[in-house]
Amino acid sequence: MSAQIKYNGKINLLKQYYRKEQPMKSKLFKLSAMLYFGVLTGLCFQTNALAYVDPATTAMMVQIVAGIFITLGVAFGVFRRKIFAFFKNMSINRAKRKIEKEARKKKDT
Repeated sequence: MSAQIKYNGKINLLKQYYRKEQPMKSKLFKLSAMLYFGVLTGLCFQTNALAYVDPATTAMMVQIVAGIFITLGVAFGVFRRKIFAFFKNMSINRAKRKIEKEARKKKDT
């Protein structure tokens, strides 16, 4: 009987741990599942368009895609320092909170 109680205790601890971590994991899982089933549905129910794509149209599409990539590259280059500073400050703040939390735990005990 005591082995069963210990076993249930471990299960409860695992449930508590995963309950804390669950929101992000479940959102990521739901997003990946929706993407997977969306692509799968699109592949299963595709039909032939029987359309002609003019070479000029293809060239225009390539120019649009190239313009998007160039714009993103320039934006990243301009705001690179701010982006890196944001993530650096975010990791520093996370470390500070972790240290403060550990200090509070030591103080409480």
